[in-house]
Amino acid sequence: MLYLVKAELVENSISAEAFPQVFGQLIRPSLESLAKMIDEKKLMGGIPAGQRAGFFIMDAQSNEEVDRILGGLPFWGLLNMSVTPLVSVRTAIERDQRAADAIKSSRH
Repeated sequence: MLYLVKAELVENSISAEAFPQVFGQLIRPSLESLAKMIDEKKLMGGIPAGQRAGFFIMDAQSNEEVDRILGGLPFWGLLNMSVTPLVSVRTAIERDQRAADAIKSSRH
């Protein structure tokens, strides 16, 4: 199952003075984990240029797996995350075709 994941740094959650330590202890290890998942083809996406955010498509077996993976990232507490389950384009085509067919048959 595919999920769209949007992650944004909570505004003002890290002071400039704290950034080097937070980066080393939370941010870099989290980004390394995401990079590994990208290498393993479990995730695709990236960081928008110049922003403290990320957008990813995650392939997971369940909502619980997504929750476990995202909640296990060291920087999880610094981010607002939104997760949207996705259906395939083929599934959307089939859904819309059924709707179109139902409308046509109700007019006859």
